[in-house]
Parts: sequence; structure tokens; C-alpha cells
Amino acid sequence: MLKDKIVETRKSLLQQKKMQTEEELKAGYRVFQEKFHPDQLRALNGKELLDTMFNLGNRDSLVYWLEFKNDDDFQTTTYGSISGGSAYKYILFPRSSDGVWMTGSGQNPVELTEDEALDTAVQVRNDLLVGAEIIQKIVGNDTVTESDYLTLQAELDSRLGFNMNNLGWVHKYYHLIYPDKIDDFHNKDWQKNALIKMQVKPATPERLYTLSGQLMVLAKQFGVHINHFTMVINELHGGPHNYIRVGTTDGSNSYWDDMYTNGYVAIGWPELGDLSRFDTMKINPMKAEMKKIFEEHYPTQTPQVIGRWTSQVAAFLTRLKKGTIVVAADGETILGIGKTTGTYTFREDKEFPHTIETQWLHKVNQKLPFPREGILTTVHTLKNVDNLLEIESILSQNGTSPAEPKPTGQLENLTGIASRIEGILRRKKQVILYGPPGTGKTYHAEKTSHELSARQLFHKSFHQLTEQEKRTITGTATERGTVRMCTFHPSYGYEDFLEGIKPKIVNENTLFELKDGIFKTICSDARNNPEQNYYLIIDEINRGDISRIFGELITSIESNKRGKEVILPLSNELFSVPENVYIIGTMNTADRSIALLDVALRRRFGFIELLPDYHLLEGVAIKHLPLGEWLQAFNGRIVEYLGQDARNLQIGHSYFLEGEKPIINHIRFKQIIEEDILPLIEEYCYGDYTVISKIVGNGIIDLKHKKVKQELFDEEHIETLLNALLDPTPELSTIIANDEDENDEDDIEESTAE
Repeated sequence: MLKDKIVETRKSLLQQKKMQTEEELKAGYRVFQEKFHPDQLRALNGKELLDTMFNLGNRDSLVYWLEFKNDDDFQTTTYGSISGGSAYKYILFPRSSDGVWMTGSGQNPVELTEDEALDTAVQVRNDLLVGAEIIQKIVGNDTVTESDYLTLQAELDSRLGFNMNNLGWVHKYYHLIYPDKIDDFHNKDWQKNALIKMQVKPATPERLYTLSGQLMVLAKQFGVHINHFTMVINELHGGPHNYIRVGTTDGSNSYWDDMYTNGYVAIGWPELGDLSRFDTMKINPMKAEMKKIFEEHYPTQTPQVIGRWTSQVAAFLTRLKKGTIVVAADGETILGIGKTTGTYTFREDKEFPHTIETQWLHKVNQKLPFPREGILTTVHTLKNVDNLLEIESILSQNGTSPAEPKPTGQLENLTGIASRIEGILRRKKQVILYGPPGTGKTYHAEKTSHELSARQLFHKSFHQLTEQEKRTITGTATERGTVRMCTFHPSYGYEDFLEGIKPKIVNENTLFELKDGIFKTICSDARNNPEQNYYLIIDEINRGDISRIFGELITSIESNKRGKEVILPLSNELFSVPENVYIIGTMNTADRSIALLDVALRRRFGFIELLPDYHLLEGVAIKHLPLGEWLQAFNGRIVEYLGQDARNLQIGHSYFLEGEKPIINHIRFKQIIEEDILPLIEEYCYGDYTVISKIVGNGIIDLKHKKVKQELFDEEHIETLLNALLDPTPELSTIIANDEDENDEDDIEESTAE
């Protein structure tokens, strides 16, 4: 049992004195709080403020205690590390060579006078204290939930300046002040790793404080102090690592059996020779040499394909460190999951000669929830959270036989948005997903209803079903499924939804007949099949006249009124809504505010807000524009300049997804900006090009003539366009300066080797 394992590991670590007791931890928190409590920081002024908060050379400063202090009084490493990076991460610091106060970044350093430094220090201090007050207010008791932390993250995002809501040292400060509210992983990669290892889907958006909430809730559920909880997870699972998918065929031959039998993972391209000569070489020179070899052996191949091959080989060498999880795959099917235990070896006698010793933990034959992730690559870093959770689920099983569908009661609990939808449906029978355009409302409605129906009918996850089983849920052209969908619009009425008189032509004569609508039909089917649950998805529920469409159903759909009969005015039939009918609505808040919904409807539905999920775009760049970070900054300007309802007008991540993968093609990106995003912003701003320029950037808008600079969208001007989009936040271009090769492998044509 997981709880027993955590308790036993904690006990062992305490006995070995590898972790402090709770009393020792409390003593450390007390010492820190006596020096740096918000009340203490609030009282600081002038040079004392600068020296106490930001001077790393002062061994009694806040920043020194957070990163370096380790003595009998206070051991900072016990409370989570924030080591690494430069002093710029603290926003403000005195240069060691001459004491001049600095801010900015390593790429864009800015010198400050002492007065300017003091002004900055006051702003940072004040924002730090504002954040502390927000934490105390929102998560101020023992009954907080994950949703409270979503609210906390949103508040910190909107209230804190200097990117403080993303800074590890700020998170650590809040942990030391509020150890019962904030966890001691001060990096979201560590937080996410811990959750995935616990087989809990990270919340969206994946941010420091939303993930913190999940960890705090888990620690309380297990009855373990958060500091002990995170140490136990590290002891059991280690820190963050890659999950690498590796293809096992060259298009016609499979090398999987040899890999599995002899304990290694491998790729082809034998013409490259022994790659160990690249051990000490930096990645760009390494790829340049590989490229030359490929060009010699494949003179007719395009530069794009050769560039992709070099990126995959480089990824194989640099990302498969010891302890990396390897997923062997053949197309959509995964064949095995293992962990690398050795380093690179060139095996000249093999057709797939580039090998890394691997302990294969599970031999399987199944598909991941999103089986096409990385399907066109030989070496691909898996990032889809559902896929990672499925991998960890397989790893938690015993034995190496092919994974079978789990019987009833052994399916993993739903997590994230799906879990929240399930909870509200169980309680209220109906839920509305609302949020800005492009945030995945319809996607989550369909995905969750399919999953819930699959589990109820077949005791399996939807992705494990056969095609015939799936059709039972989704329906066909001639047979209705257990999940159905309609879309409300201004002309949609009661007669479409429940029942109405409709015309039909018989022998060239127009006749009228009473026809059942979609809701009456699904209720009838549910009544005839009480052992099956039925789900109706109402897309764009706020675009219809709710009172007119629902009519007397406003009463009948209520969870405690299910089965209560009413007389329908047209047919005079007795009608009731069965217990096994569930409604999932979606609502675009850019179209109409949730506050304007019929009060009676609001009372009968639960509500879940979906906001842009920037994590889905993390690590993806359009040339030198980091997609996730750029979209987040773009939405920040929408919120800043578009008034009270601006939060509902943000641009969702789905605009930049194709299927479930982020776009990486600059031409496609250009089209989305020109054809989708700019027209939407122009509509939001009612043609006020001054405001439009503040949101999209001065370089995009011709203010004199009040129009978009269309010439930027010509192919030859793509670099100018990207620079113009980055103009409001030029610092973002530095995010990818040191990671230029991270995404080369995505969307790569599968050509493993000849």
C-alpha cells in the first residue's frame, strides 16, 4: 500500500538521521521567521533594506539565508534548494567587483544608482509582502483544496511584478513563512516529477503554486509533514528525468527482440561510426560533423531531413543519461519500458550499432493514451502528461507480461479536469466548463464523457476499448451512442431540445408532426437502459435562450428532482429526467459573461473555469520566439489593457495546437496570428488601434493609418514579424538562447537508419 510505503520510508530516514525531526524543522522555521517575517521586512528602509534583503555578500541577508546558510542555527538545504543560475534571479544585487547595484539579466544587464536600486528594492519588498497576504487570505485554514491554489496562482500572477510569481527564491520564502501552506520544491519540474511519480495528474496551469496545492493536499492526506513528504518522494523516485521514446524499426526490420534479450536500447545510422568521439564536444559542433557525414552518404536527401536526423542522434547521446526512462516503440505501439543503466557503446557488428545499456522493466504491447506523440521520430522526449502517467502506472505493476485492462475497481482514479468534472456530475448531475476561447472546453467535455462512459460500461479506459466498443459510446450514423452532443445558438429552441411540431413533405404535401428533440430522446434511451449512464454535451450553452430552450426542464434536471414527472405542453405526455442522464455544457466567456446566465440555471449546474494552459506549449519555439512564454505575456497585456472583463478575453492554448501537439512551423504560426488572433483582438478593441498596438506590439500596427502592417505576413518578412511580436517583451527571446536544439526532434519524419 502506498501510504505504508511512505510511512516506512519516512521512519527509515528519521532513524538514519537523513531528515530532521518535525521539532527540528519547526526550530528552523522559527529562527528564519524571527529574522525575515513580513513584519520585519516591512520595517526596513533605505540602505538597510538593500543590505538585508538583496546583498549576497552579507551573510545575514535574506538572499544569503535562502541559498547558502548552513550552520547550526539554520540549514537552508533542508527546506529545498534554489541553487544554480546567476544573481540576476534575485532581481537586484550588488556587483561583487565594485558594489554597483545591478538588475536585468545576464543578456541585458542594467546598472542602477543607489536611489534607483532602493526604488526597485521597495517595489520587490512590497510585492513580496502582498504575496504573503494573499497566501494567508486564500489558503488560511486546514480545509483548503486544490481549487484554492488555482485561485492563489491567479491572484499572484495578477498582483506580483518582476515575474516574482515564477521565482524559486520567492516560493522558498513563502514556504519558510507558511510551511503548512506552501511546499518545499521550489521548481515546478521537481513538483511535476513528484506528482507524476505519485500517479497524480498535475493541475493546469502547471505553475509553482497550483502544483504546490496538489502536493500540500497529498501530504495532508498521508498525514506527513510536507518537508518529510518531499524527501520521501526523492528517496523513492529521485529527481526529474526524461522519458524518451525510441523507435525500434528501420521501416521494414524490427530490432526490438535483440534489444530486449541483450539489455540495450539502440538506433541505426551505422555510417556515423563510433559516436563516443563526441563525448567532450559541444552540441552544435557535434551536429555539424554529423551533418557532413549524412550529406556524404545521402547526397539526394534534403537539408531539412538531414538536420532532423542529426538532432535525433544528438538527442540520443545527450538525453539518455543513466536513470532515464526509455520507451521502446513500433509506430503507435509501445513494446517495452526500461531504465538506462549504462553509457553509450558502439557495437560495430549490429545494424543498429549505437547502443546504451538498459534494464528493461516491462515488456508490453499496448498504446499510450496519446499514441501518436513522437510517432514520426526515432528519438523523442515524451511530454504529454497522460502518457507519462500511463508509463508510471505500468512501471508500478509487477512482472513483465503484457498489460491487461484493469478489472473493475482497479482503474486509476481520474485526475485534473476530468476528476473535477466527475465530482460535480456525481453531486449535481450537470456541469458547465467555462473560459476564454481556445482553452479546451469542448475537448475536456468529450474526453471526460467518453472516459466515464467507458469505465461504467466496460470497466476499461476509453483508449483501451475496441473500435466496436468505442462506437457504443460515440455512436454511428445509424445508431445513437451513450455520449451525444448538440450546440446552442440564437435560433435553437425548445422544439429542437425537447419536442416540437416539425414539417415534412409527403406526396408533395406539407404535413406537420410532433418530433422528439435530442434531450427527450436521450432521456427515453436512458429510461429504457437504466444500467447505462448517458451524457449530453451542450456546446456553447450560453448562446441559446436558456429559459426558452429548457422550459419546464429547469426544474426537472435538478439532481434532487430527477424522476419527478411533469406534463409536456405539446404532447401532453408525462415526462421526467432519469437519474442516469448527465449534462456537460461549455461556455465561451468571451461571448457572454457567466454572470449573465439565468440564475435558475446557475443554481442547478456546477462550474469549472478553464484558462490558457501554457505548459502545453512549453519548450516549443517558433524560430527564436518561445511560444508558451510569448502567449502568457500576450495574455498579460490583454488583461492589462482591456478592462474589467479582460480575463475572459484571453487567447487559449488551443489556437496553437494541431491535434494535441503544439505547432512548430513558422508558416502555420504566421497564419494563426494573421487570420485568427489579430481579427479577434481588433474585435475586442472595437477598432481602437492605440490599444491594439499596446497588446500586439507597436511593430505590428500602423497607427498613422490605423491598420495592421500586412507586409509583415509575407514569407520573406517572417523574422521581422517575430521580432515585432517580441517587441513588448524582448527578454523572452533569451529564454531559448541556450536551448536552441531542444525541439529539433519534434515532428521529425521517421527514418531510423539504413
